[in-house]
Amino acid sequence: MNDSTLIPVDLATAQFLAQCGEVLINVVQRKFGICAVLHNIENSRTAQMSGVKRCSVLLSGGPEVSVWKDDLTTHRVDAVVNAANEQLSHGAGLAGALSQAGGPQIQQLSNQYVKKFGKVATGEVAITPPGALPCKAIIHAVGPILFYRPNTEEVAHASPLLKRAVENILHLAERKSFQSVAIPALSSGLFNFPLDRCAEVIVNTVKDYRYGSQLSEVRLVNHDEPTVSAMEKAFREILESKASYSGAVKDVRTSVAALPSLQMGSVTMHIKTGHIEQEKVDVIVNTISPDLNLFKGDVSRAILKKAGNNIQKEIHASQLTSQFGDVIETNSHHLDCFRVYHTVCAVIEDNGSKILRSVVRKCLDKAVKGKYSSISFPAIGTGNLGFKKEEVAKLMIGEVADFAKQHKGQKLDVYFVLFPSDLGKIKAFQNEMAFHKGKQSSEFSTASKEIYPVPSGSYDGGRARTGEQPCIELRSAFKADQREAARWIAEMVYLTSNKCTILNNHILYFGQKEHAELQDFQAAFDLSIREFLKDGIAGVTITGPKLGVREAALRVEALCCEAQEEFARTEESAMMHNVVRWRFTEFPGFEEPEITGTLERALLARCDTLTIEVDGCDLQVSLRKMEAKHPNGRGCHIDRKCLYRDNPMDLKFHNGSFYQRTVVDLKALGYADQDFIDLDVVKIEKVENPLLEHHFQQKERQVSGRPKRLYQQVPAQFCDLVCRVGFQRQYSPPKEQKYGAGIYFGGSSSAARKLAEHLENEEYMYIFQAQVLTGKDTMGSPDLIIPPALGSDPLCRYDSVSGGRDTHVIFNSHQALPVYLLTCRKHVQKGTSL
Repeated sequence: MNDSTLIPVDLATAQFLAQCGEVLINVVQRKFGICAVLHNIENSRTAQMSGVKRCSVLLSGGPEVSVWKDDLTTHRVDAVVNAANEQLSHGAGLAGALSQAGGPQIQQLSNQYVKKFGKVATGEVAITPPGALPCKAIIHAVGPILFYRPNTEEVAHASPLLKRAVENILHLAERKSFQSVAIPALSSGLFNFPLDRCAEVIVNTVKDYRYGSQLSEVRLVNHDEPTVSAMEKAFREILESKASYSGAVKDVRTSVAALPSLQMGSVTMHIKTGHIEQEKVDVIVNTISPDLNLFKGDVSRAILKKAGNNIQKEIHASQLTSQFGDVIETNSHHLDCFRVYHTVCAVIEDNGSKILRSVVRKCLDKAVKGKYSSISFPAIGTGNLGFKKEEVAKLMIGEVADFAKQHKGQKLDVYFVLFPSDLGKIKAFQNEMAFHKGKQSSEFSTASKEIYPVPSGSYDGGRARTGEQPCIELRSAFKADQREAARWIAEMVYLTSNKCTILNNHILYFGQKEHAELQDFQAAFDLSIREFLKDGIAGVTITGPKLGVREAALRVEALCCEAQEEFARTEESAMMHNVVRWRFTEFPGFEEPEITGTLERALLARCDTLTIEVDGCDLQVSLRKMEAKHPNGRGCHIDRKCLYRDNPMDLKFHNGSFYQRTVVDLKALGYADQDFIDLDVVKIEKVENPLLEHHFQQKERQVSGRPKRLYQQVPAQFCDLVCRVGFQRQYSPPKEQKYGAGIYFGGSSSAARKLAEHLENEEYMYIFQAQVLTGKDTMGSPDLIIPPALGSDPLCRYDSVSGGRDTHVIFNSHQALPVYLLTCRKHVQKGTSL
């Protein structure tokens, strides 16, 4: 079960978080890798918004689509869509409202756009900054204009133009890397498009659009009840009812209702509506008859139809015999998964309940053993086996809950996929999930919540309870992560000084955009913001009114997080570019590291199509067909080639990343290390990263001598980055760079701690054990930025420098490979075992 930490907040802090809550959530996720939830704080991402969400689905392989009743002038998304005319003259209707709320800048910028690019044709879109609106941009979409009370033929002629406008909205939103977009009922008001037909066109277009990997939310937002009702009606008819279990409706993307989820430790259960054969997960579970014939049973037939006949041939070729309770594993063939688990279950009278629980557990155990991170189950037994739907829900969810209590390893998402029209079955699973959620909440409230006190006098209501006191809840599988994040949040949200200093070497990577934002903060809050670099450590000092300092400090932290993510993606792309190469003959830019990284991440996420910009052109890429569409409309083949055929690399893990951290026992280190005697180790994680390992091995061929086992302590916020892109000089520079501007390691954990004495504010110590190629070394000096020359030839240099027996400095990150990450308490408690 995941532990949780509650941080109660006073009224003043709640008001601050109402403005900056989303920024805080984002920073906590990026700095500490944990989920922050704000309770009873208005206008935050996790609190109730001013608008009302009527319904939502999650498109398989695509974004969440939802219908809202809300005012678009205050709706919080990345991009708001305006129902514009060709001249972008915003005089009435929604356009007038957005222009008035956003200020005169919106019309001014629109006029400049038309002057530069000309009118916006019907079906096309334009984008401008948002003025004072609470979004990143306005997408102006020009829908078709019809005469008052148009006839059927006129509507039919205009419908493709409306569809084109919606497609262009989605395309532009993805191109700009927006995560959320709000679309109104274009053309339905002043432009006379019949409301019901308008809603149908928009919902169908959103459903059928081939999404890339950017958009996570498409919201259909209107403020008047007739329009919202029409949109909701189309939504329910098209996205919830028209799918066919047999797949008879061609190219329907599986619609998945926003149904309950329940997280228990590292296992999360989800209820979905959809079709099991359309699932995009690591493992799909099937129910198969004892004679292993996939033609029997609705679920088996659906899987056979999607997978193809070879899946039946594989089962027959294995010459297996089956017994009730067996789980038979096969390849996925044409299914969107890695493996299929075929379960052999019995009717309820033949000990069926016990067998059902057994096969669920066997599937979960096999998934974990195979290092898979997601598995989808149908509602086993509700067909020919004669189980009641309530009994199946109780047995299956109960078995997963029991498994979750014992499972302490990698994260696992478990999906129960239910046929959309079977409302009774959906209700049964919802009720059972609610039962376990209530049971968990009861245990949770008495055992697992740690309350962080607020400053004296700010709250004296005793133990905080979600639903009464505004609070921040931190959710994570590990208490150490929560405590580190809670300490940082307490310092940030209760900052009462008129001066704050933020240390983060990624400030060195701030560009024009970030510096412009710093200037905006300075002007908006009447502050003085100064950057500095001292002894290899970069920082920002903010001085001014206390409230302004607090908000600016949080927003600067967000800028640092964005900079470090951009740095990590660039490093990751460069490493991948040395291992795999994508080619599109007519576009040389297709081989750039950034494109390689984008395509490899899309491949990892199992995206079907995406749009990338190459040599100034937008190319539509289909990873399934290995084809890129040329701007002239012609499709051309693309190649993906591993550059090291003798060592083909699997660049991904089933957790959806190019690396993974796995909790292990101290004994896994393989030796009795006396250096750990004075450490109170609370967690050890093994780091696996094929990209880092490959580059380390390449470097090992160039550097003489065997690798050394060395140590480095890093701040909490950089632990995951080290696992992802290796050791970097900006992650953990010593207080004084006595031996050069490189990457410092200690010969022992105590030496590493001594180098990181300036990290005294952190509650835990995070120490990496690494393999380091020191090769030929010499004594370092403060002026070095690369190792000194061996002799008169400047091209022949030492591999590293040292500062005595216990300090080693390298200048190339590929000379070090993270192996284990140890999380340790700072103060040893006698009698505490590892």
